[in-house]
Amino acid sequence: MNRIADDNSHPKNKAEVDVRVGVWGIDGHGLLVALALGTLLSLSLIFAPISFWPAAFICMVPWLVMVGASTQAPRVYLYSGLMALAFFLLNMRWLYFATGPGYFALSAYQAVYFPFAAIAVRHVVRRRRWPLAIAFPFIWTGCEMVRAVMISGFPWFFLSHSLHRVLTLIQISDLVGAYGVTFLVAAVNGVIADLILHNLRTGRAAWWRPEWRPARRQVILVASLVLLVIVYGRIQLHRGTTSAGPRLAILQGDYINTIYPEEAKDHDRSTDEEKLETYLSMMRAASALQPDLYLLPETPWIMYLNPEARDFHPLWRRSFAALRDHAVRNGAFVVTGSATRIPTPDDLLAREHYQNSATVFAPDGREPERYDKIHLVYFGELVPFRSGSFRWLYFWLNRLMPFSGPDGTLEYSLFPGSSFRSFTMQAVSRQGGSYRFGVPICYEDVMPYVAREFTGAGSNAKQVDFLLNISNDGWFGRGIQQPQHLAICVFRAVENRVGVARAVNTGVSALIDPSGRIHDVVRGDREDRWPGECGYAVANVAVDSRFTWYTRYGDWFGWGCAAVWLLIFLDYWITRARELAE
Repeated sequence: MNRIADDNSHPKNKAEVDVRVGVWGIDGHGLLVALALGTLLSLSLIFAPISFWPAAFICMVPWLVMVGASTQAPRVYLYSGLMALAFFLLNMRWLYFATGPGYFALSAYQAVYFPFAAIAVRHVVRRRRWPLAIAFPFIWTGCEMVRAVMISGFPWFFLSHSLHRVLTLIQISDLVGAYGVTFLVAAVNGVIADLILHNLRTGRAAWWRPEWRPARRQVILVASLVLLVIVYGRIQLHRGTTSAGPRLAILQGDYINTIYPEEAKDHDRSTDEEKLETYLSMMRAASALQPDLYLLPETPWIMYLNPEARDFHPLWRRSFAALRDHAVRNGAFVVTGSATRIPTPDDLLAREHYQNSATVFAPDGREPERYDKIHLVYFGELVPFRSGSFRWLYFWLNRLMPFSGPDGTLEYSLFPGSSFRSFTMQAVSRQGGSYRFGVPICYEDVMPYVAREFTGAGSNAKQVDFLLNISNDGWFGRGIQQPQHLAICVFRAVENRVGVARAVNTGVSALIDPSGRIHDVVRGDREDRWPGECGYAVANVAVDSRFTWYTRYGDWFGWGCAAVWLLIFLDYWITRARELAE
C-alpha cells in the first residue's frame, strides 16, 4: 500500500511523489505541539470576556502552518483534536456547572471538527497547492455552518463572534450573516499562513523574486476584500435609517439555578415569593421613567400563567394578578418568561404537555398572549427519540440526565411551540405609534434561523420592528458564558437590522441597536461588567427601516461554503483512492 510523501510514502514511489508535492516541512513533536498551543492560546484570547479581537486575524496561523508543513499526517490529526478539545474544555467550562457529562460530551463532539478541517487544509496545501487565502475561508466557514445545524446545532465560538465590538467589519452580516465575517477573518489568517508556507517551500527566497508572484497576488486579493468590507461597513453605519422606538424597561435578577441546592450559595437560595417581590419592586421603581414595556427574563421565578394551570398554585395566581395589574395600572405591556402546562389526556406519550413560554400582558387587561419556544435545547429541555422506533433509546438517555430525578424516571422533556409569532403594541410614550415584536427565548437568539423567522424569512417585508430576548443564564453560574452569549446575539441584530433588548437572569441584560452597538447595559456601561448584578435599565429600543438580504435569503453563503468544503473532501478521497491503487 503506497502513500504520498508527506504521509510516509513507500520508497518505491518516493521520487515520483516528490516531484508532485515536493519534500519540505517540519517533523518534530516539539514544534508541532508549540504551534498547536499557539492557536489554542490566541483562540482563547479573542472571545468574550477578554475579546482581544486583533488576535483573531492571526489566531489560526500556527495551526495552519502545523497542518500544512508537517510531514506526518497522523500527528497533525492527533494534535488538532487534542488542541480543539483543550480549547472547548477551557472556554466552555461554564457548562460544567449545569452538567458535567454534557460538558465533556459536547466539548469532545465540537473538537472533532478540527481534524476534519485539517484533512481538507492538508489536502489543498500539500497535494493541490491551492492558496489558503482562498481555500481556507471556504473550509472553515463551511465547518462553522455544519456545526450550527448538526444535532440541533451549537453555533458558539465562531471566528466572527470575536469581532462583535468592531462594528465596521460586521456590517456585511446583513448580506451573508455571521458566516461572512468568519470568511473575512479566515482569509486573513489564510494569506499569512500562505506567506509562511511559501517561505518554507522556496527556501526563504527574496520577496521580489518571480516565485513569490502568486503570494503577492494573494495578499492583494485579501487586502482588497478587507477594504471592500470596510467601505461597505462605513456606508451602512451612516445610512440614517434608524429611529427611536418604544421605551423599554429591562429587568435583571441575579439568581443561580442548579438542580443541586447545595451548589448554590446562601444568598442564591431565594424562594419564588422573594423573587416575585424583587421583580415587582424593580418594576415599580422603573415605572417612574414611564416605559412602554417591561421585560422580565426567562423563568424569573417558577410560574404557570396559562389558564389551564395558574389556579393550581396560589403563587401562580398571585403572579398572574400582579403582572396583569401592573400592566393595566401603568398603561404598558409586560413580557415575562413563564412555563405552560396543558392537559393532554388523549396523548399516549404524555398526559400533560409542558412548554417554555413568553407571556405578553397588554394594558387593557385582556387574557395574555403567548409564544411557546420552538428551538429546544437537546438534553437541557428535550431528550431526543421520545416518539418513534427508537423510544427505547429515549428512556436510556433520559435516565442519564441529571434532570430526570434520583431514580431517572422523571420525563422532563418539553414540547416545542408550533409557530414563530409576533405581537403588536401601542407605545404611550412621546414616541407613540404601533410596533411589532417577537420574543426569542434563551438560546433561540444564538440560532440565526430563529431571528430570521421572526423578522420575515423568505418574505418581501419586515414582520417585526424589534426583538425581545428573554433568557436565564443562571444555570451556568456567574462567569464567561454570559458575555459570550451577548456577543453572539449582536449578530442577530445586524443580520436582520432589528434592535434587540435582552433581559437575562444573571446578565448580560442590555439593548443592541440594528448596527450591533451594545448600550444601556444593566448596572454598568460595558458588557464585561456583568454577572452578579441585579437591577434594571430603561431606554428606547432602536427601529430600522432596512429589510436585509440575509433576512430574505438566509444562509445561502454559509451553505455555499459548506458545499465547497464537501467538494474538497470528495477530491481528497478520490485522490487518495487513486494513489492507493497505483
